Amino acid sequence: MREPQPKVHGPSRTASALVLIVAVASCSSTPPPTGPPLPTGAYAFVVNARTSDLQVLDAATMEPVNDRVPVGSIPSEVVLSPDAQRAYVLSPSSNIVTVVDTRLGAVVGKPLRAGIFPSALVLSPDGSTLYVAGGESDDVRAFDTRTHQTVGAPIAVGDAPTSIAISPDGRTIYISNQYTNDVRLIDTRTLTVVDTPIAVGLRPSQIAVSGDGRRVYVTNSGSDSVSVLDTASRRVIGGPIPVGLYPHGVVVSRDGRHVFVANQNSDTVSVLDTATAKVKRTIPVGDAPTTIALSPVGDRAYVTNMYADTVSVIDTETLRVVATSPAVAHTPRGIALGRL
Repeated sequence: MREPQPKVHGPSRTASALVLIVAVASCSSTPPPTGPPLPTGAYAFVVNARTSDLQVLDAATMEPVNDRVPVGSIPSEVVLSPDAQRAYVLSPSSNIVTVVDTRLGAVVGKPLRAGIFPSALVLSPDGSTLYVAGGESDDVRAFDTRTHQTVGAPIAVGDAPTSIAISPDGRTIYISNQYTNDVRLIDTRTLTVVDTPIAVGLRPSQIAVSGDGRRVYVTNSGSDSVSVLDTASRRVIGGPIPVGLYPHGVVVSRDGRHVFVANQNSDTVSVLDTATAKVKRTIPVGDAPTTIALSPVGDRAYVTNMYADTVSVIDTETLRVVATSPAVAHTPRGIALGRL
């Protein structure tokens, strides 16, 4: 069993060995498409830290599709537009977000400059605005996805923001802060911080909002637990829920019954029953599970196994692993699912 990974200022959330990865890609120019346009279908979009690229897998077969798309150095996260036509890839060490045309497999324009050591990103539900948390600049920046220009001024938040999530109505952003052990809220209509910080566990990592917008789930990597926030009262409800070692990625099932938590140092996924606020099942996956994403219809949860170079697929009804990709990825970190 590995010990929790050492942290640095800014939400790296990976093994310290990653800082030694040599970037092999550059976003200084726009490369040509990496293959023929993707046909209609469901795909998993995976960012590889070791090779600094975006890789596309067929969501059904888990086999690679076309060539990998070079992005910024050591990418960590990816989000998709609502129509899955655009992928936004975050590269903390390059301080950029690379925009990719997913159907063509081509970089679109110049990368977005996103603060110092950007740590997380989220799109508004309508896809019009991209919000990026700056892990070292301690702020959140908004970008118009049509013009790629910033909207308003950077919004100061806590110390070392690590994750960012948005309410289903797009009105509230939730940001976890690693060094102040809290969650802060931003009103997207005014682009200002509202209310007081909400204290959670140690070293809060990722955040997920339930589909009905009533609950927010925060993984606490320093205390091996999950905190639950009530969005109406804006307070923590109940005590922290113990999970595996160094929990990171988190998603809520479409029906709201379960929360899936990737325990990086236990090589497991904890499944929380939202009705009882307890772990219902612990699912063994690959080496160092990091990020989780749901399929477009929510019947599958896809887990990146960072040290195994694989992706595990969990049936969200039976709560069992139903597939594991071949070792086709290269230190996979972020993942997003979409249908073109």
